[in-house]
Amino acid sequence: MEEIQSILAAGAGASTKIVLESARPMPGSKKGKLTKLIRQENVKAVDAYINRVDEMIERKGEWLWR
Repeated sequence: MEEIQSILAAGAGASTKIVLESARPMPGSKKGKLTKLIRQENVKAVDAYINRVDEMIERKGEWLWR
């Protein structure tokens, strides 16, 4: 399935998908694979999410406000 639209998710256990305009190297790929999709998952535990919500917002903002 091709990802064509970014999805911004909020809440414990939610997964944000950001579609990039151009392909970039996949983090951790040893073969130099490229991707146009960035995934960022929020922590699942509600108490941990509440304590770290600013961190979740900051991580998403790094990609969304470029």
